[in-house]
Amino acid sequence: MEKDGEKDVIGEGTVVRDRKWGGTCSGTVVRREGDSLFVAWHNSFVEDELTVSDVTVWPDAPEHLRAWRGAVGVWNPARADFSIEPLRQQEGSGL
Repeated sequence: MEKDGEKDVIGEGTVVRDRKWGGTCSGTVVRREGDSLFVAWHNSFVEDELTVSDVTVWPDAPEHLRAWRGAVGVWNPARADFSIEPLRQQEGSGL
């Protein structure tokens, strides 16, 4: 159930859970434009545009998830496997 004013506190860095898929996915808001949110899903390199009505705040999310700002997929040909690596913030880039 949505708390009063929850939509107002959702902004960049807010950790959220989806409502769209039954709360099974979590992500960090990387940008907000009006009621549109851009969410970087945890342990994924996928980012989606949702509305504030599509998510709920995860107030007690672990700290490492609060720092998540997206990821890249990395192929390792020596091991023939694929991994998901968090984006590293670059100084002066605003990322």
